[in-house]
Amino acid sequence: MKEWIALALLLLLAVGAIVNIAYLDRLIGDIEAVLRETDELARDGSYEEALDSLDRAIRHWLDANAYTHIFIRHPEIDSTSDAFYELHQALAEQNAEGYPSALEKLCYHLHSIDEMEHVRPGSVL
Repeated sequence: MKEWIALALLLLLAVGAIVNIAYLDRLIGDIEAVLRETDELARDGSYEEALDSLDRAIRHWLDANAYTHIFIRHPEIDSTSDAFYELHQALAEQNAEGYPSALEKLCYHLHSIDEMEHVRPGSVL
């Protein structure tokens, strides 16, 4: 009987991990799609529209607080949130030279969070 309970718990943990990875993939993918739109608008010089687009991405990130504050380490949350607002500042200043690096930094943080949650042989062994 104990073995079946242990097996059920292991299966539950595995399913939970898969659901967590799928949710995070979707969250990051949705945010990155909005950031691509933000980048296109900024490249066209439409900074106000780019800021509106970025604000949608920020709201999406903040709306996920209930998830992120449980499943993601707080230093990653803080650095990613900082990167969102650094990009916001660069776009608000209409800094055509500075916003691409701010965008790249934000995308790096989002990608890093996503990668940390994925199971790889090196993370298991």
